[in-house]
Amino acid sequence: MIPIRNITLLLFAGFACTATADDKVNYEDHVKPILRQKCFSCHSTNKKTSDLDLSTYTTLMQGGASGAAVTPGSAGDSYLFSLINHDLEPYMPPESDRLPDDMLATIRKWIDTGAPETASSKVMLPKKPAVSLAIDGAADTRPEGPPPMPDVLNLAPVVHTSATTAVPALATSPWAKLVAVAGQKQVILFSSETLEPLGVLPFPEGQARVLKFSRNGALLLAGGGHGASKGLAVVWNIRTGERVIEVGDELDEVLAADISSDQMFVALGGPGKVVRVYSTQTGELAYEVTKHTDWIHSLEFSPDGVLLATADRAGGLFVWEAFTGREYLNLAGHKGGINALSWRIDSNVLASASEDRSVKLWEMEAGGNIKSWDAHGGGVTGLEFCRDGRLVTCGRDNVAKLWDQNGAQLLAFEALGDLALQVTHCDESNRVIAGDWTGEIRVWNAADGARIGNLTTNPPALEDRLQAAEGRLPELNQQQSETQQAVAAATAERNSHAQQIESARQAHTAAQTALAEQQTSLKNVQQQITTVQQQITTSQERIAALKKAIPDLTAAAETAGKASELIPADEQLKAVAEQLKTQTEARNTELQQTEAGLETASVALTEHQKSAASITQSVQQAEQQAAATASTVEQLTAALAPLDEKLAAAQTADSAAQKLLSDGQAEIEKWNQYIALRDELDVLRQQRDTLQQARMAALEAEAALKTAQQQFEETQRAISTGEAAIADAKQNSDALTAKLAATEQQKVVQAEQAAKHEQAVPALQAAVKQINQAAAVLPNDEDIKQSAEALAKAVAGQQQQLAQRKQLVAETDAAIQATKSAIQAAAEKITATQQKILENQQAIPQLMAAIAPLEQQLTDAQAKLPAAEAEFNRAEAVVEARREKIRPQIQVIQAAR
Repeated sequence: MIPIRNITLLLFAGFACTATADDKVNYEDHVKPILRQKCFSCHSTNKKTSDLDLSTYTTLMQGGASGAAVTPGSAGDSYLFSLINHDLEPYMPPESDRLPDDMLATIRKWIDTGAPETASSKVMLPKKPAVSLAIDGAADTRPEGPPPMPDVLNLAPVVHTSATTAVPALATSPWAKLVAVAGQKQVILFSSETLEPLGVLPFPEGQARVLKFSRNGALLLAGGGHGASKGLAVVWNIRTGERVIEVGDELDEVLAADISSDQMFVALGGPGKVVRVYSTQTGELAYEVTKHTDWIHSLEFSPDGVLLATADRAGGLFVWEAFTGREYLNLAGHKGGINALSWRIDSNVLASASEDRSVKLWEMEAGGNIKSWDAHGGGVTGLEFCRDGRLVTCGRDNVAKLWDQNGAQLLAFEALGDLALQVTHCDESNRVIAGDWTGEIRVWNAADGARIGNLTTNPPALEDRLQAAEGRLPELNQQQSETQQAVAAATAERNSHAQQIESARQAHTAAQTALAEQQTSLKNVQQQITTVQQQITTSQERIAALKKAIPDLTAAAETAGKASELIPADEQLKAVAEQLKTQTEARNTELQQTEAGLETASVALTEHQKSAASITQSVQQAEQQAAATASTVEQLTAALAPLDEKLAAAQTADSAAQKLLSDGQAEIEKWNQYIALRDELDVLRQQRDTLQQARMAALEAEAALKTAQQQFEETQRAISTGEAAIADAKQNSDALTAKLAATEQQKVVQAEQAAKHEQAVPALQAAVKQINQAAAVLPNDEDIKQSAEALAKAVAGQQQQLAQRKQLVAETDAAIQATKSAIQAAAEKITATQQKILENQQAIPQLMAAIAPLEQQLTDAQAKLPAAEAEFNRAEAVVEARREKIRPQIQVIQAAR
């Protein structure tokens, strides 16, 4: 039964001791005292039954062999509460009654309201549903689709210091041109191609001492923390930059960690000398390896996920079965601490690097050392297998080197300024990245050893980047102005010369036109001369023919005329004679005309010949002019090429200056965008916190209401149970009273019988004495003797019956007393139950009164959720819009993938 004062406390302190922050039900003030009283004997630091230690908040929340003990936000889903509430077996505490209701109510309230550690602790949200990270696929096979690369992540550094520190960790993605660099409280992602920053992943837990990409490149693991204080491992989603899982709660920082190729396990180790392997599905410890005798400096899962190699500061090197933690190989051989391990991609060979200056290769069949060579004077500090089987190392000689698997040195890169600490190789860009004690990180081309550039563990603030970009803009503007002026001058000079060429070409064209005209005129005159010469020749030939024919023709005409005169009657002869006379006259006339035409043609020929001579001279002059103008054009055209080259050079310089200016302006825009993104992400984070607080307030209000309603229902059930118990007790009391009366009556009968037996026994004893005396007098009387024996036997039987009667009376008396006690107990139980019912009935109004404000509190809390969700969604949309603006720039940077 819950005392009235406790019920009042439950009601007005929010049930199970909390309504205000100061009175919030928490582990230290309320739950631990209950567990100390009921559970610590079996579940504490000294005795961890089922691997469960309830003596500290941390160990309680870690759970035990059966998994998580407490699910914050849900007592019904918490294994611990199910056992102590006797909902599940084995009931706890073992062989004991269920805990008192007030204790159970306190524990229930504590869990339902988030399971805080102290009154000032922030309550924990209910656990998210388990998300499986397990994947299929071989580590040496390129994943389908584009390689995992960051989307638009925040570039604002978590910390920027005036000086850099030693490079604690480096890693490269197996399938993307991506480098991860550990800095103070942050991990920075860079493109291995452009060396541009792609994202900053906050690691507020301290310093990341180890970085490892998952075998498919989708996840990045960081292990670290604060020395002698806290250690853990964190896994991020590369694309979104969101944390996927956190495991481990070490008392010192983590120095070595890795995630298995199937992403089912995360292993970590450090100064504690213990390797702990956690399940990524539950976040719980899968197994421990405790064989190391010194700090664990390196560990790595084999690419096929079958084995786990671990190494320590004392030179201990072991290989374990990855799923069970059973020892597989003990690889002895190094004379100094082992600083790095790396598996060949086929999982058949393990490489180890030691302070003893050596690199050793081990085969996995029998653990034989198949190759060993001295790699660095003073010791080897870093080592990594390349995908093609080459190895990169670095050491205390300040140098990073590239090797083949036979130990032949392929390249030794330029020495760093101090002790080389970390080295990695990007298989996608074939670049080697190494960092030293001063914080310098260099990037080289693995093909020829040429240095590409540098990375940093200490990126400047976004405002500093913006200020630097803005500071370069005036100089870039000046350069652009100067190159534009140079382009203008070169263009003017070139255009002026081009105009000269055009004028020369026009003059040459005019000269060629004039030459053509003169040549045409000459041709026409020559054609005229030829025609006239032909006319003269024809005329001369005709004249000669006429002069020869006319005398004969004249003679023939005269002869025919004379003949006709002689024969006047012959008309035909007369006609012929007339015809000959006419022909003779015509030929004489033709001769005269032809002679006159010959004279005219001769005069014309002389004129044409004079004209031809004059035109021929003009043609020669025109040819000379055309040749001269052609030469001028050729000379001017030849002189144009240097001017074109000068203009092209000026334009190239101007394009370069324009690109620099555009890049500078784009960089300013870029940093402005990232500053805006940072601020918007801060708003989004605040809205997310507000939303979580609103959700938590609703959960707390719901839990408080649920507790109040349960308390009310439990009180009602207690009243009903009490009333039923009183009825049962009264019925039992009546039965006992009836039984008492019957027993007392039975006792009277038994007492009377016992009294009679008690009176008969002495008389019988006297009779025995008398018959014995008679038998003594008559020793031969068998009848008397038999009677004496029978009487003696009867006396013995009566004595025995008397004893039994007395015992029966005593037992009946005891039964009467027991029945009376039972009747008294029943009466007391009825009285106590009535008192408890009265107390519960008195509590009912208070319990009912407490429910209404809690319902209102839940209504108010739930009413705030839509606005909080809307603000969060609005902030999320703003961030996504900003990312859309930045994304093209990121795609340009990542285009080199």
